[in-house]
Formats: sequence, structure tokens, C-alpha cells
Amino acid sequence: MTTKAEREEALKLVAETFVITPDCKNAQTSFDQLMSLGQLAGGLCLLICGESGVGKSTLVKWLVRKLGAVRTEKGLSRPAVCVGIPTAPTAIGVFEAILTALGDPRPSQGTRTTKKRRLIKMLDEQGVRLMVLDDLQHIVDRQSDRILFDASEAIKEILIERPMSILCAGLADAERVVSSNEQLSRRHMATVSLRRFNWHSKTSRKTFLGVLKAFQDGMKVYELPDLQHESVALRIYLATGGIMDFVFKLFLFTAESALKNNLNVIRLDVFHEAWSRAFLHSDGVDRPLHGSFDPKDIDAKIERAMKINLPPPSASLRKKGANGRLRRVGL
Repeated sequence: MTTKAEREEALKLVAETFVITPDCKNAQTSFDQLMSLGQLAGGLCLLICGESGVGKSTLVKWLVRKLGAVRTEKGLSRPAVCVGIPTAPTAIGVFEAILTALGDPRPSQGTRTTKKRRLIKMLDEQGVRLMVLDDLQHIVDRQSDRILFDASEAIKEILIERPMSILCAGLADAERVVSSNEQLSRRHMATVSLRRFNWHSKTSRKTFLGVLKAFQDGMKVYELPDLQHESVALRIYLATGGIMDFVFKLFLFTAESALKNNLNVIRLDVFHEAWSRAFLHSDGVDRPLHGSFDPKDIDAKIERAMKINLPPPSASLRKKGANGRLRRVGL
């Protein structure tokens, strides 16, 4: 019989679960080199790239976990500063975002030149060794599908004036930002790619089972299905598309439901109820965690799962397609 305190602890453990996958270990190796060689190499950059939900932001937080700011007798020491790139930024927008992250009380004050000079000074004063640039894909203009060169130049200018380590994270378009600027691409290390789990890959499937085990360990106060059994794991894969964030949310919603309903046993129907509330894609044709699940046509179900959360065609591609159709009908 589980107590409320045990169920609350289980929910907390699920919320704090972080699984070190092979992709994470690969990222750690590259990150260690970035930090040790960044300044010596005259400025180095590392890009962590992957589709939405695969765990880029969580991985970045894990990598920089030991680089927290501290206040010393000389003032604030900030080994790492994390900056969110604004949508469709100019160089001034990039400078202002960095100034804001550094604690500047008036980041919009001054000209482009004075803002850059001020942020370089603040980077020096706070002893920043690593700048984290999240959402790097925002430097791609969604309307024109072009790289905002002025914004990428701003990053290059900072590296030239103050060589250091820069860790970037973003969606697939982030790689275009890097490759479009010769100065930036010259300073970039090999990209670290985070991927959703692939059921067809034996290695990836094994890692996915390890992730499920980590969450099961956090919920050990409950009687659970054997999540290590491939027939059960496959149904969870179909429900989440192999996306780490969706796996996390499935277990989080399930643990919350178990707490609220005073459960001792969690069957797949509890997972199904949590899944149906947690995800927009639960309105789809497959209900893999429901008691009525039919294992027929499993390959087709896996293919549908691997398309969960994929972005729609870009506006420019849709427009091009529409124009093509108009031309075909003589308009």
C-alpha cells in the first residue's frame, strides 16, 4: 500500500529524471573540448542540433550545470551566460539579448557600437567563459527563408573581439546559420545531433528501453507493467514517437494521476488516460495504450509514430506549391 508521501516522492523523481544517453555522452566529450580549447583557439563554437522535443535544452542545462554564477569580493563571477535568440533579430537585437542576460539595466540604450562595447566590457568584468545561444534557428527569417546575415555577423564580431566558447542549440535551420557565415563556420566544431529514438535501430531501441527503466525506477513504489518487455515498450514508443520530451510528459502525467487517485497499481489504461490528456496527437487514428489496441499493421503504426511532432512544410514551400497549381490551371 503506497502512502501519499511515497506517491508525492515518485512524482518528484519523475520530474527530475534525466537519462544520460549515448548522444549525451557524445555531447559531453565535445563540450569538454569546447571549454578547454575555446579561448586558446581564438574562439570556438559548438552546435547541438535536433528536432523539437528531443532534449536539446535539457542537455544544455546538464552540460553547464557546474558553471553557475557566484558573487565574490570583486563582484559577480559568471562563467556561463545563457541567451535566448529573439525571433528575426538584427545585430542590435542580438546585442540587446546578451546585455539583458548579463544583467544590464538598460539593454536598449545606445548605438550599435556602444552596445557591443558595453557587452564586451561586461563579459570581461563577469569573467564569462561560455556563452549559450539558444534557438539559433531564429536567425533564419521565416517569411523569406533567408539567413539574417546582420545577426550572424554580430556573433562573429563578439568572437573576434573576445575569443571564448559559444554553445549553440537549435532546430535543423540552425545549421544553415552556421554554414552561411564563413567566419562562424571556421570556428565551429562538428555538430552534435540529438535524435528521436528509432524503433527500427537495435541500438536506439536498447537506449529507449533504458530510458523507460529509469522512469520505472522512479516509480518503483507502484506496481507497473513490465516496461522492459518489448511489446509494452513498443506501445509507449507508438504513443510518444520516440521523442524524449513526450516520454517525460507521459510519465509525469501518469505519476500525477496515480497521486491524485491514490493508486497502488498502474496499468496501461492509466497510461492511456494520461496520454489522452497530455498530447494533442492523441486525437490520431492509433490508440496504442488503450485496451483495444490492435497489433496488426505494426510497421505502418511505427511509420506514423515517427512523424509525430514533425513540422509542417514551410510557408515558402507551401506558397511555391500553390503558385505551381495556379499556373497549371492557367491563373
